[in-house]
Amino acid sequence: MRRPGRIVLAVLLALGLAPGIVWRSAPPVPDSSQRIAYVRLPIPEGDAARIGGPDSPVMTGAWRIESPNSRFGSYSALLADGKDGFLAFSDQGGFLRAPFPGQRGQVKIGRALPGAGHFKQMQDIESATSDPAGDYIWLGLEGRNAIIRVKRDLSGAQTVRPLQMKLWPENGGPESLLRLSDGRFLTLAESPYSWSTGGSPALLFPGDPLKGEEGLEFRFSPPEGYLPTDIKQLPDGRVLILMRGIGLFPPRFTAKLALADLADIREGEPWPWQEVGTIDRPFPLDNYEGLVVAGGKAGAPLTLWIISDDNGGEMLQHTLLLRLSWQMPPPAR
Repeated sequence: MRRPGRIVLAVLLALGLAPGIVWRSAPPVPDSSQRIAYVRLPIPEGDAARIGGPDSPVMTGAWRIESPNSRFGSYSALLADGKDGFLAFSDQGGFLRAPFPGQRGQVKIGRALPGAGHFKQMQDIESATSDPAGDYIWLGLEGRNAIIRVKRDLSGAQTVRPLQMKLWPENGGPESLLRLSDGRFLTLAESPYSWSTGGSPALLFPGDPLKGEEGLEFRFSPPEGYLPTDIKQLPDGRVLILMRGIGLFPPRFTAKLALADLADIREGEPWPWQEVGTIDRPFPLDNYEGLVVAGGKAGAPLTLWIISDDNGGEMLQHTLLLRLSWQMPPPAR
């Protein structure tokens, strides 16, 4: 997703981190090869690997993903794909199926919505969710403020443009989309209607949005300087929210994780949340937009995977993949 603020940030990043490096190189020759490489990145060790207090997640791995494929990159949504792999979607209408680092599996890079032509508004995928069996995937499109349902193989696309999302900011949502374990759907816009409204608009649908039912409207108010980019449900029913921030001194992206309870959602009101931790220096930083939560059964630690959107290879951005381990705290109630 590109917008003036991100372009300004890219310039700031280039000027702040690498003076004199401003212009991008010429576009690469089209490449359809199905290859990726994981380049391991250094991360802090011991207690320094925690992203917050003593109960916060611990970063256990970080990789830069590289590929010569022309459609590689710009990943804004992330899903688990079986036990050992993931499925990422880009705001350029592409997808990546791949094994997690250290696992074996096939890599496939291609177009997620081949019938969308080359218009970004028709394929600007910012969020994704699936049913427990993985038979269907729902995609949230920015610009159109639409939700598209496809089969696991990405065929059979059906689209709905909920009236309640019609006035959501064109460059702001649905940035997060989640099918809950009880069949309801939750979606958060990335940006507020205006900065005076006190939070980003959000909807809780009683079922599949393609049924046309109205959702309960509420708000999500992130900390100052942050916006929600993905959301996943935890084994105990609560949800984990990924938020992206922009730091200016020095110029950099940051990220936060927040924990929220569905029982606290009230129509027309802000949704309460509690901070889990912050990804900032000295951790690898980029434009983190996609989240996967795995494990956590029978009290075992959760594994969190987070992927970054490189904005099409803008300036010094990369496709990064983080792995964190987290022993989530019990519910307060």
